Amino acid sequence: MRDTGREEHPYFVDEHGKLMMLLVGGKEASAPLEVPGPFGKGTVPLSSVAVDRGETRAAGIGQTGRELLVSSITTEQDPQPAVLTSKAARPADRLSAPSWDGRGDLWVADRDPNAPQLWMVPGGTGHPVKVRTPWLGDDTRIESLRVSADGVRIALVVKRGERTTLQIGRVQRQTTDEEQTVSVLDLQPAAARMESVTAVSWAGPSRLVVVGKEAGGVQQIRYLQTDGSTSTTSVLPGLNGVTSVAAPHTDDAPVVANSGDDGIVRLAPGTNWQPMARKGSSPVYPG
Repeated sequence: MRDTGREEHPYFVDEHGKLMMLLVGGKEASAPLEVPGPFGKGTVPLSSVAVDRGETRAAGIGQTGRELLVSSITTEQDPQPAVLTSKAARPADRLSAPSWDGRGDLWVADRDPNAPQLWMVPGGTGHPVKVRTPWLGDDTRIESLRVSADGVRIALVVKRGERTTLQIGRVQRQTTDEEQTVSVLDLQPAAARMESVTAVSWAGPSRLVVVGKEAGGVQQIRYLQTDGSTSTTSVLPGLNGVTSVAAPHTDDAPVVANSGDDGIVRLAPGTNWQPMARKGSSPVYPG
């Protein structure tokens, strides 16, 4: 489990596919910092990213969406071979953005319509394990995912037909002498009133930040409890064209989002959205 007492930093992928770290403590937005290693140098341009909870390694999806790569972000190293590769023909059908759990395992979905699959990579670099997903059928795909810090639950943006919904699944692990079996079971809808969900992030152990639309409504960013309940004060200030969102583990750091109109922006407690970087994508906190 991560030490929630230490400060955590948000990261994002800049317009050149480089991994950058944001400093969000000050009143004014600071210039993003390039991280060490091939991801920060742009040797391996990325389309999306996840940073482990110790902030020592990152997992990235290459710009074609085909390869899952892992690298140190504290020391210089050569690019490593891909941990996992998708065979899907179209980039949009390849790998989702990855997510780290608190045990140091790495999760990613392959959206290949011919072989949809959820994967778990033990320790981030082990032999990928096919996660058992009895609910993942021909007409179903995982658009995006976020694993909880305790590694026990997973938030899934699932597309079935024309509907894109938020589901919370239970992670079950069984280890025998021969192999580890991992399943995601008991999916429960978490944002029943939302007709389409765009993005999700954990915001502590039992809360989520969700971007989506209710039937006939405009896009909203709101806090949800994992049981699906909301409070009247849970809607965040409006922001146009949000494609991804990242919430911190604690309440004293800002929510960070990617808006098509405004680039990478932050929302500190008690303020409105502030621009952080004019262009970029895939804002994430560790996890």
